Amino acid sequence: MEQQFLSKEDILCMQYAGMRAYQIIHSKFEEEEYAESIETYIDKAENIMEIQQDHGVVTLTFQDENFPRLLRRIGNDCPPMIHCLGDLSLLTPTVKHIAVIGARAASPVGNRKAYELGRKFSEEGNIIVSGLALGCDKAAHEGCLDAGGKTIAIVASGLNIVHPKENKPLQQRILENGGLILSEQPFGITANPKLLVARNRLQAALSDAVVLAECPEQSGSMHTMRFARKYRKQCFVASYPTYSHINAGNELLLSLNLARPI
Repeated sequence: MEQQFLSKEDILCMQYAGMRAYQIIHSKFEEEEYAESIETYIDKAENIMEIQQDHGVVTLTFQDENFPRLLRRIGNDCPPMIHCLGDLSLLTPTVKHIAVIGARAASPVGNRKAYELGRKFSEEGNIIVSGLALGCDKAAHEGCLDAGGKTIAIVASGLNIVHPKENKPLQQRILENGGLILSEQPFGITANPKLLVARNRLQAALSDAVVLAECPEQSGSMHTMRFARKYRKQCFVASYPTYSHINAGNELLLSLNLARPI
């Protein structure tokens, strides 16, 4: 099937029907599948897109000229559509994007490290990318904002749902200070473990470098570091004088030479 123009509503219908991103982007579907998805979900899709627009959400599809080039580069991992609140110019920057990530249940030392890294890289003129989670993500966003910088929060839920809800004031502060909130999920979708892992690939994809503040060996941040290596991003890990369970992920990545110390 030849590539055809797909409207935002078309793509949303196909997502609701369970089609994978690469199927949508590369037209790997039958005409019957396409027609059935539209017929089944078009009313819901049109309603969601209208509500999002009323709330100031800008939706970009892979066919739009201003769709982020960094996302186009990740091949079959590229989302067919993203939803944005805030300053879209941050997606086409003239400066580097640096992701600062880490565990939700980080230690006070790890949170401080994330804050300092977010602040330092922001003061150097970089855009900070993180995931609006508790712990290191929150600290990195706050470090950036306290330095007067711009930050992008990539989330796993629809933009009408703040996850976690405790970070609603932080999300508002990001927007008030010229930042951006981005999701590949439409309104009404709540975060879950699968979507959080998927979100992590976008953090890596939209960054020139990924910096891990602190995490154990079993952590979503390790997924982000794996995606960063897959996408050939620069990978850095905060080093510590001693290691324990809470920062064992840092130690593992350094011991295997999968990231450089910072």
